[in-house]
Amino acid sequence: MQDKYTQNMLDILPFGIGYFKLLLNSNQMAVDYVFLDLNPAFEKLSGWKRTELLNKKASEVLVGKEETRQYWLSFYASVMQSGRTQEMIHYMKELKRYLSISVIPAEDNHFTIFLKEATPEAIRLNQQKSIGWGGMLDAIFDSSRDAVAMLEKRDGEYYYVRDNQRHQEATGFAKIEGLTPGEVFGPADYANFRQLYDDCLNSGRPAHYVHIVALQGQKRMWEIEMIPSFSQEGIGYLLLFNKDATDITKIQKENEELTQWLKVMFDQHQAMQLIYDPFSGEIVNANRAACQFYGYSKEELCSRQLRHISLLPPQKLEERFHRELMGYQYYESLPSRLKSGEVRLLDFYASSFFHQDRQLMHALGFDVTGREAYRSQMLQERDLLEITLRSIGDGVVVTDQNGIITSLNHVGEELTGWKREQAVGCHFSEVIILQSEETGLPVESPIQKVLQTGCVVELDDDAELISHQGKCIPIADRTAPLSLDSDSPAGAVMVFRDVSSEKQYNKQIEFLSYRDPLTGLYNRRYVEGMMNELNNQENLPLAIIMGDINGLKITNDVFGHQSGDMLLRSVAKLLRRSCKQKDMVARWGGDEFIIFMPQTGLKRAEEILDKLKNAQVSIEGSDLNVSLSLGCAVHCTTEGRVEATLSKAEEYMYHQKLLDGKSYRNGIINTLLATLYEKSNETEEHSKRMEEYCYSIGKRFQLSSKELNELSVLALLHDIGKVSIDPDILKKPGALNETEWQEMKRHPEIGYRIAQATPELATVSELILAHHERWDGTGYPRGIQGESIPLACRILAVTDAFDAMTNDRVYRKALNRLEAVCELERNAGTQFDPDIVHIFLELLQAEKEENGLKN
Repeated sequence: MQDKYTQNMLDILPFGIGYFKLLLNSNQMAVDYVFLDLNPAFEKLSGWKRTELLNKKASEVLVGKEETRQYWLSFYASVMQSGRTQEMIHYMKELKRYLSISVIPAEDNHFTIFLKEATPEAIRLNQQKSIGWGGMLDAIFDSSRDAVAMLEKRDGEYYYVRDNQRHQEATGFAKIEGLTPGEVFGPADYANFRQLYDDCLNSGRPAHYVHIVALQGQKRMWEIEMIPSFSQEGIGYLLLFNKDATDITKIQKENEELTQWLKVMFDQHQAMQLIYDPFSGEIVNANRAACQFYGYSKEELCSRQLRHISLLPPQKLEERFHRELMGYQYYESLPSRLKSGEVRLLDFYASSFFHQDRQLMHALGFDVTGREAYRSQMLQERDLLEITLRSIGDGVVVTDQNGIITSLNHVGEELTGWKREQAVGCHFSEVIILQSEETGLPVESPIQKVLQTGCVVELDDDAELISHQGKCIPIADRTAPLSLDSDSPAGAVMVFRDVSSEKQYNKQIEFLSYRDPLTGLYNRRYVEGMMNELNNQENLPLAIIMGDINGLKITNDVFGHQSGDMLLRSVAKLLRRSCKQKDMVARWGGDEFIIFMPQTGLKRAEEILDKLKNAQVSIEGSDLNVSLSLGCAVHCTTEGRVEATLSKAEEYMYHQKLLDGKSYRNGIINTLLATLYEKSNETEEHSKRMEEYCYSIGKRFQLSSKELNELSVLALLHDIGKVSIDPDILKKPGALNETEWQEMKRHPEIGYRIAQATPELATVSELILAHHERWDGTGYPRGIQGESIPLACRILAVTDAFDAMTNDRVYRKALNRLEAVCELERNAGTQFDPDIVHIFLELLQAEKEENGLKN
């Protein structure tokens, strides 16, 4: 019922309705359409019979009207393509009327056509629209930069109906209306795109293609945009926009090639390359080198962000992204983490670019871990070198090949007087100023020589450096070239040091080599070296005096070596005062001196010798004077040897020493005794009493005359060593402290040395040494006991103790005779030999009875 009702409604409607289907080929292009149904009004308005159209194709119905069919096919295809209802006013020539046609698209390539008489108002508006469309075409043709042309298809052929100036210039045809494309482009080119024209009209859709055409003898590549349209009469038109793409294509091709090259370079470059988004840090692309370096596949790496592979703190990374967004190009070294966890250092060169309106960063990276390690090592070595230069004891100055100072260490600053900041950048000649120490004349700089010759250079020994403050400093140096691969030196390094101390030390060594350090006189080595030089005619006659100090040994023994040294210096001064400046005075050795007097005869030499004999040299701190034993000889001819003359002078000296020796030694002993009596409580009377007591005991022991003489000498000189003891200790009224007592206990040893130094006293030297030993072994200095103590010493110990007890001392009053005897008896067997005490007491008793004394 509904279908019948619907059909009835369609039949009575005053406007035509037709139902159609568009047929498409395998390329989805419209090739035909089928009449499915139409109502009576559609038949009346179109002039077609329903029975002749149903289920027939347009190509079957519109036989001989191909243009009409193409026109409507294109129109219907455009409606179906747009999917929107389209309306048009169409003039039907056969019916001589205007129809209003509305085409409504439906599903499955079906569409419906509403057909009715066009109202006068619709016709008027359509005409106005056509006029407007013509004005629009004028604007398009006049303003377009492309070569624009319009083709009309009639009678199966395409004809130009209009073109603009650009099209005329491109084709070379000033008047193109009525010409076919074949006449303009040639049959071959026209045959190629004739089908394209047909397809565009048939489809009703704009088409685009690129084609190479021959224009004015040149092959040009045209990019053609075709827009189909149809007149109300069903005439098909093509609006062609032709763009000469020859240059553009060339550029595009070049760009494509460049892009390909860049892609190859990006992929195959040995340097790591990353493309990333500075907004998010997302890695957009990575080349093979980057993937290999980081240890990721390309997919893995491009799924990460920079923060995953960079060790920069987040804040630093944000600052970097901010700089990148500002469009900065930058370079920096960045620590990066590999997939393995290893950290490597990269040099990154990054710059921004835009791709498809997106700002990206291209980063080029180089692994500089090794370089930075080497650089760190070099910096460390530089610092070590700087520390070395600062700590080295020598001055170091470095220049470039032009002599400009590039470095000066701390010692160099001190020696030159220039601060490093002042010296660097100056020419070396301003800082290193040299002169000869001997002449004061300028010395050529070793730096200049090195830069000229490329050889190592050293200064002469007399070079001086003049400091910035004008101070002259003796220096030694070694200047060497700084060599690279080139033939000429790249600079010079001068190492120099202050040799003032060395020179002074060398002078001291030289002085000590030829001088006696105690007296300052020439030494024996110097004299022996000068023997041959002295033996020349200018020095003849050459007088030689040799002298020997009498009593130097005893002076050393009694007063110490310091006094002996003072005696030697005093003698040296005496000899220098007695000689001329040209005379050579030397210490021959020990207590011997020698004088060489050039151009001096025997008479003059003997005058000097007599003068020296009569001179007295005193020992400081004592009343003791010493004298010289002297001998003289004169060298008169160069044929003889100076050594022979010296031997004669030595022989005469020893002869004189034998004559002077005994009397001098006796004088020494007497002087020492006098000094002892003066410094201590010892008296000559004490010595006399001691001598008598000892002699009496010695007789009881039946000693020989020699032994009795030695006993008498011992009694007289046993305390001779006290001459070297401090008088304050000797005369101290109270008990001695430990230090003072140790000093006092030295006098037996001093006395021993005095006796040893005097041949006449040598026999009693051992007795003097042992005179404070005790019977029980508690004495000093050796602690011997009993009969190991010499008899003379045991006798002296008893008599000395008795006399000391029975006479006043500074530290106590004298005991009476009985008290002293009791003390001797009490200490017999400990301090004293009991036999000697017994004999001594018998002698005292006999003396008492003889003198009639009573207890």
